Amino acid sequence: MIDTLLNRQCLEVLHAKTVKDFVRISAEVARSMGFHTMAALVVTDHSPHLSEFRSVTNAPADWMPTFEDPNSARADPVTQHCKRSSAPILWDQKTYVAAGRGDFWEQQAPFGYLSGIGLGIHLPNGRHFALGFDSSERTCSSKKAMLGLALDFSKFASYAQAAAFDLCIPYPRASGHRKLPIGELDALRRSMDGLSDWEIGNAMGISETEVQLRLSRAAKTLGCATRYEAALRAITLGLVACD
Repeated sequence: MIDTLLNRQCLEVLHAKTVKDFVRISAEVARSMGFHTMAALVVTDHSPHLSEFRSVTNAPADWMPTFEDPNSARADPVTQHCKRSSAPILWDQKTYVAAGRGDFWEQQAPFGYLSGIGLGIHLPNGRHFALGFDSSERTCSSKKAMLGLALDFSKFASYAQAAAFDLCIPYPRASGHRKLPIGELDALRRSMDGLSDWEIGNAMGISETEVQLRLSRAAKTLGCATRYEAALRAITLGLVACD
C-alpha cells in the first residue's frame, strides 16, 4: 500500500502544472512520511559568476526572512551538506551541534524545525536541486526506519527535480520579445563573465560610463531592475548563449 501511494505521488509531482501544485503535492508527501513542512531549491549555474535561484516552501511566514537569507544558507550545515553531496542526510540537533552551529538549531526550533531529511541532486550543465522535509519532533525517524525513509525520500526527490526545472523558473521562454542592440548585448554578455565596468569598457573600446549606460538600457528594455536580473532574463529569452 505504501509503495502504491508513493508511486502515485511521484507521478503526480512529475505532472504538476504549476508551482502551487508542486508545493501542495510535495507537502502531502512530506506529511505522509511524518513531516510537516517542505522546501525545494532549484539552481542553474550559467557561469562562475551568474547563478539562477528559485526556492519554494510551505514554511511559516515568520520563518521566510531567514529561509530566503543567503547568509543563513551558508551557516546551515544541512544546506551545506546538500551542496556538496548527493547522499540524503537525516538531521536533528546533534547534526548542528557537531558542526558547531547549535545556535542555528536553537534559532529555528521555535518555528518547528527540530529534525528532518534533506537531499541535493547535482546534474549536468550546472543544474542543482535540493529538497528538504522538516519535522517538529526532535527525531524524525527511528534508526530502524531510517534506511527505508531515505530510500523513499530519494525516490520522490528524483521525480520532483524533473518537475521543478520545468516549473521553477522566473521568466517564461518566449519567441516574441524586444531585441537589444548588439552593443548592449555585448556589454551584458561580458558582465556575465564577472568583469568590472572598466574591464568591459577596455575590452569593447568604450568608456566605463558608456558601459553603465548600455547595461542600464538593456535592463530597462527587458523590464528588469538590475543587470544581474537582466542577464538571467536574456539567457532565458535566448538573447545570450552560455558556454
